[in-house]
Amino acid sequence: MPMIKCTDEQAYLIELCLETMCRATMGQLTHFIESLEQIRGKLFEVKCPDGEVRSFYSLGSYIEEMIKPILFPELSSNESYGVGQKAIGKGQVLYEMEKVLQNYRAKKDNHPKNSVTWHEPLHYSKKPLIEVLNLQNEMKQVKKKKMVQRAYNAFKKGPASGLKRKGYRELKGNY
Repeated sequence: MPMIKCTDEQAYLIELCLETMCRATMGQLTHFIESLEQIRGKLFEVKCPDGEVRSFYSLGSYIEEMIKPILFPELSSNESYGVGQKAIGKGQVLYEMEKVLQNYRAKKDNHPKNSVTWHEPLHYSKKPLIEVLNLQNEMKQVKKKKMVQRAYNAFKKGPASGLKRKGYRELKGNY
């Protein structure tokens, strides 16, 4: 099983990218600009083909107005797919991964359990959910497993190893 080790800031950026891609698959294209602004850390002001300088809100609308009819001809300008609709395909998996990361951040930041940022993902994809593990807790578990394994190996070698049967049982019981 692959593992990714990252800082909280990196986990947030992964969450933001997952949310952006998920929203894009649902036809919510204006969110794309907002995410880019968050990643860059500054607002967009762009000179558009019509000569106007636009901020995020008008730029997002402008992009959606131009691109959405091409990518999603079946959706009207303010319409998007829901996360439970099959039309978004693997966007459901993206949503679930984003929600797991969002819950991790909400728990770490002590958000109330009934907040918008902390709820279980709607499990539409039926794929296994990702897990966010606290590395310190995982390292403690690995050390305990190694200690128990060494004690067991010494126990198998017999009394010459210096480990008594009772000591191994106590160690294994605490594991």
